[in-house]
Amino acid sequence: MKKASLLVLFLTVFIDLIGFGMVIPFLSFYAREYGASGVVVGAVVGVYSIMQFFVAPVWGRLSDRIGRRPVLLISLAASCAGYLLFAFSRSLTVLFLSRIIAGAGGANIGTAQAYISDVTSPQDRARGMGLIGAAFGLGFILGPPLSGILSAVGTSRGLHGNLLPGLVAGGLSFVALMLGVFVLAESKPADLKPRSGIAPQFDPRMWREMTSHPLLAAVMSGLFLTLLAVAGMETSVTLHARDRFNFTQLDMAYLFLFMGIVVAGIQGGLIGKFSKAVGEKTLIVIGAVSFTIAFVAVPTIFRVPLLYAVAFFIAIGQALTYPSLTSLVSKAAPANERGSMLGLSTSIGSLARFLGPIISGFLYDRAGVGGAFYGAALLTAAALLIALTLHPPELVVAESGVEEWPS
Repeated sequence: MKKASLLVLFLTVFIDLIGFGMVIPFLSFYAREYGASGVVVGAVVGVYSIMQFFVAPVWGRLSDRIGRRPVLLISLAASCAGYLLFAFSRSLTVLFLSRIIAGAGGANIGTAQAYISDVTSPQDRARGMGLIGAAFGLGFILGPPLSGILSAVGTSRGLHGNLLPGLVAGGLSFVALMLGVFVLAESKPADLKPRSGIAPQFDPRMWREMTSHPLLAAVMSGLFLTLLAVAGMETSVTLHARDRFNFTQLDMAYLFLFMGIVVAGIQGGLIGKFSKAVGEKTLIVIGAVSFTIAFVAVPTIFRVPLLYAVAFFIAIGQALTYPSLTSLVSKAAPANERGSMLGLSTSIGSLARFLGPIISGFLYDRAGVGGAFYGAALLTAAALLIALTLHPPELVVAESGVEEWPS
């Protein structure tokens, strides 16, 4: 493993994702200040994900042709521009445009993963990929409180709440860009032949392959429903905390920090042990139950400590369900289609993250907090029912004596 290259890549992605963590939790707050309805708030939040749905395959194919490094640099420059535009947003139109640009720039995780594949051996690949997950987790833990503090400092001096967070997020992306320009080396093998197939989300054959495997179809359905509910929650919980508890950006930062620590604590070291002990199916069931109970409880609470208690159960659901569902996708997929199926699951997740905020915002407009969270509870309850019907394949012992999943 080329440790220096991986360290530079980790720092590049980590710095950029702190900026992501600084912006995404507070979009609902700022959009509401500009007079957005719940549906429009959802669209502002969700457009980032739909841009990733369409642009990620473009970055991936382009990186196979011109190299990983230039694609990472272009995407980081787009992220920087999007965050700076966010800083100076004073209307819904500019705010929306900033998220379109940042979404296109943020669709570079697949390219970062391709870089890791280039510079790691098969034995070290999983550990290398874990760096991306670590960068995500740390960025999302550190970003919200930093943004909340900066927003509070700015508003106390008569500045717009999104000015300092946007400037710092843009500055961090610029640092990541400079790190890439001066330190990051190219990783693409000289003899690599660009792929010519259709991207998984646009390939009808991949969808037919997925639906022809009952277990795979069930897991993908559970993944979509869960992410639909979670993405909606990230919008509605901000609206709810602002409307019922008069939360400021700093208050929201502390809430997201609390949830991020719980998620990171479980995913950082415990979930592997839990999975070996009880299996992914049980973890998905526990996570879906935790989600459903929390979503049902949210409309009934009127005290901040109880909001944190509910947030704890939401964080448990987040920590257990997504990695377990993704793990099952990799295990249920045919060996020769594993990478494509994981790509398809990522695309399904992006689609859910686009639709979830819009649906949740619509329900919040029409039926208030009850409509938004009871709707989310129905989605996670449906995911729970799917999880209860799953029959994951049993481990088999290969000739080498190592336990493997059958293809």
